[in-house]
Amino acid sequence: MIAGLTGSFGSGKTTVTEYLKSRRIPVIDADEIAREVTAPGSPGMEVVLKTYGDDYRRADGGLDRKKLALRVFSNPDDLKRLEEIVHPLVRERELALLEKYKNEPLVVLSAPLLLEKGLDRYVDKILVVTISEEVRLRRLMKGHKMTREEITERLKSQMPQEEKARSADFIIDNSGTTKETQKRIDAVLKTLLEKKV
Repeated sequence: MIAGLTGSFGSGKTTVTEYLKSRRIPVIDADEIAREVTAPGSPGMEVVLKTYGDDYRRADGGLDRKKLALRVFSNPDDLKRLEEIVHPLVRERELALLEKYKNEPLVVLSAPLLLEKGLDRYVDKILVVTISEEVRLRRLMKGHKMTREEITERLKSQMPQEEKARSADFIIDNSGTTKETQKRIDAVLKTLLEKKV
């Protein structure tokens, strides 16, 4: 069973994936892979810097992801170019990991753009993490030190939460406490694995 996990920016996919990992469920995380394929010294990072300029290289040699995000999420053409560089590298790794975990009872493919990029064709069930707009803003402004405008720009580049939810086989509401979210994940796992969690 392959479950695709998605959600709009700031919905709390990381909270969900961390809990799944603690339950020993294999998770293929597109965000983690994207960081790996653009790590210092990687061909992906060099192509990004060649495309956008060396001023996106931090003093420690890493990619200045925050600075790059500010640019691409306010410019659709820049975002499209970045996706054309990074997404094929991420897809290749995702497919290799799906093959690696093919004998597991359950594997989760976590990707913010699961539906937008057609990754749902690789999964059996779709799990969508949702959150109230009020809680999303509060958590991102406090935890990520983002402005309301930065959050809005990021969300504009993605499919609206309501549309993602319509494609879901399971919805995990992450507006409450961590414990409440974990209980909801447990209920989904119980159904997916058809055994007591």
